[in-house]
Amino acid sequence: MEDFEFISPTKIYFGKQKYLRIAEILKVYNKNNILIVIGQHHVKSSGLLNEILNLLNKSNISYLILDNIRPNPIKKDVIKGLDLIKNKNIDLILAIGGGSVIDTAKSIAVNYYYDKDVFDFNLKKAIPTKSLPIGVILTIPASGSELSNSCVIQDDELKIKKGFNSDLVRPLFVVEDPILTLSLPKYQTMCGIVDILMHTFERFLSKSSDEMLADYLAIGLLKNVIDNSLKLLKNPNDYEARANIMLASSFSHNNLTNLGKNHNMPVHYLEHILSGIYPSVAHGAGLAVIFPQFLKEFFEQDYKKLAILNKYLFNTFIENERECGKLFIENLQNYFKILGMPLSFADLGITNCDINELAKQFVKNGTREIDHNGKMLNEEISKNIFIRCLGGKNQ
Repeated sequence: MEDFEFISPTKIYFGKQKYLRIAEILKVYNKNNILIVIGQHHVKSSGLLNEILNLLNKSNISYLILDNIRPNPIKKDVIKGLDLIKNKNIDLILAIGGGSVIDTAKSIAVNYYYDKDVFDFNLKKAIPTKSLPIGVILTIPASGSELSNSCVIQDDELKIKKGFNSDLVRPLFVVEDPILTLSLPKYQTMCGIVDILMHTFERFLSKSSDEMLADYLAIGLLKNVIDNSLKLLKNPNDYEARANIMLASSFSHNNLTNLGKNHNMPVHYLEHILSGIYPSVAHGAGLAVIFPQFLKEFFEQDYKKLAILNKYLFNTFIENERECGKLFIENLQNYFKILGMPLSFADLGITNCDINELAKQFVKNGTREIDHNGKMLNEEISKNIFIRCLGGKNQ
């Protein structure tokens, strides 16, 4: 086991109608002048925004609103938010939604104290040194950004989607009410579930010592999410299933399931390249396409762990570890299909895919390679994976 430091300072307010306490929560932290960040439709159309604003008005909490944040959040909206709060003495940014609005809020929070290009942190040209506090009302379980130290933003002009990590952007609190997820479209719900799983799969597949607590935690979380996702397919109004998935979202990406492990997220890197160039691709959908093909390319490195996953997640085990590992990939693709996820670039609506550009972007002009369990994910291997993703005989 590697030495590690672990922090998860975000307070979770979990349960039915906990969002109705938002004004009280803000008063506890002595926050009275906030920026609200929301997405394009759901928070408004569901009536949630009006409820929140009424509560803030009654408590004399001042607010500004930055809306229309799209999936795969963009640099220009960070700039727009900074312009909105300039000289306004904002003391907290409240994100209401999922990962896109949370990450936009995080980027605004650190760039509030930075006077250069807002994308510098994402490009690793600078490191955040100070941040406005962030609060979250979670409505879309997926990204885990509500407990994580990561922030992913896209520059449409450069066609680059990149993240940075800083404990400064871990939210002060998150309000989680599973009922708020009832009105989410099925496809968005399932994309979120894939993202939750992938945060955990990638940590589990990172190198481990024997009998690691982190791996047991990961298997438990994965099993819980898969079982509850199947319950949601049968009954979208299943509160307990939604509650388990919402909580799993938070703990899939706060580093709990990689305690004592060095980990990286190669499949996430590959998907960020994909949705950076094709921003209409939902993150979870892109992950569902890429991950099985990644496993086929790195099968020799991962098959023993895949056999373990097959046993515990899909209740099928055969003595031959290689065959069991192959069966896991098959079972996983079948599971993604049951969720309604795409399995190829063609399913994503990507035609005439520029494989060479995807691979070139991944390796950053030859400056990046990622070691995954002794095999390098380089330009050639990334190209092979992207080719596999085209579908048909390539798979």
